[in-house]
Amino acid sequence: MSYPIKYPTPQGENIQIFQAPARVTSNAWGSEWVKPQGASFVWFTLIGGGGGSDSIATTLTGGGSGAVTNFMCPAFLIPDILQVRVGVGGDGSSGLNGQESEIFYQQKNTSGYLLLSAGGGFGGGTTSAGGTAMTANYFTAMGFFQSVAGQAGINGAQSASTTTFLSGGSYAGGVTGNYGYTNAGNGVFQTQPIIVGTGGGSTTSGNGGIGCGGGGASSTKSGGDGLVVIITW
Repeated sequence: MSYPIKYPTPQGENIQIFQAPARVTSNAWGSEWVKPQGASFVWFTLIGGGGGSDSIATTLTGGGSGAVTNFMCPAFLIPDILQVRVGVGGDGSSGLNGQESEIFYQQKNTSGYLLLSAGGGFGGGTTSAGGTAMTANYFTAMGFFQSVAGQAGINGAQSASTTTFLSGGSYAGGVTGNYGYTNAGNGVFQTQPIIVGTGGGSTTSGNGGIGCGGGGASSTKSGGDGLVVIITW
């Protein structure tokens, strides 16, 4: 995966990009988001972590990609402080699931309220499904909301998804992403000139790009970490 991610930054916009912590077994709290003064609208994009490939299961497949959730609403409807948690990609040693990316409102003396989420992709094996899309809730009723499930991992050649810009991984084949982007090893993720991510492929090494499934049969076939982007203007 490529860092830093080059999101455009026109004058008057505030763009904050939240990345996953070091690989851990649970997606611990990452950072606080503080609403910039003078904001009129807020845009959220959440990407769940990709699932890891699996060389142990009876059915050998790459991991599924994470779900993608987008939401926009007037800034005055958003709390001044939100908690952001970015899902880690599934480890490739045993085909672990990717973790969910989430945004919480942490009211004083409470355990918090889940506002937005993007499910992590499932690890390779008998499931290998893409991350689960979020169901609209009381928070998303205030604006424009979309959540799209991830793409499942596969054993053979992976085809481009018709619903998401992220792809699942392939255990034993190449990966074709949207707009003709392909790879047969480590996946990629880019935002320019078009946003697209590809999962890992081949039988030797294939980490997924951001939010994409891992592929291949080596110990470095982990799913790509998730991502959260919050834009205000």
